[in-house]
Amino acid sequence: MEIRTINSLADFKEAHALIDAMGKWDSEQSRKFGVPDAELIEYIYGHTPETLMEKFNKRDAGFFLARIGENIAGCAGYSKSDDGIAELQKMYVRPEARGKGVARGLMTACLAGIRNDGYMTVRLETVTFMSEAIALYDAFGFKRSGDFRSVPPSLQPITIFMERQV
Repeated sequence: MEIRTINSLADFKEAHALIDAMGKWDSEQSRKFGVPDAELIEYIYGHTPETLMEKFNKRDAGFFLARIGENIAGCAGYSKSDDGIAELQKMYVRPEARGKGVARGLMTACLAGIRNDGYMTVRLETVTFMSEAIALYDAFGFKRSGDFRSVPPSLQPITIFMERQV
């Protein structure tokens, strides 16, 4: 498995394809909780490859792609939130690559980047039905926290905020 920092538009196009797959799955699951697709897509998945590159290709941000052989297995990134705290975002591992250490490798790469960029705290936002992701976050020492941003009303019942010290 290889995990590398990305910065080219071609790389962000590959990452966007992963995030699009995550968005489709997330929409299917969120519908069960009454979350309208359009609201979810606008709130979380409204990026293009260009806007992903703009957001994660800045100082104090980073984005990683994981490969197993020639296949893209997953992605994750972090950026500076409005209040100057690191936020882990866009973590996704393709179903066929799960159980192979990809998520752990991506989390390790993100936390190293976060540490190197001088952050003291990292936050993330997830949802109740992403139990495998929550187990990973728990294993890395993330704890439930208060809301650090407002979310659309339909997402409030299923949203979980977490954070940890770097």
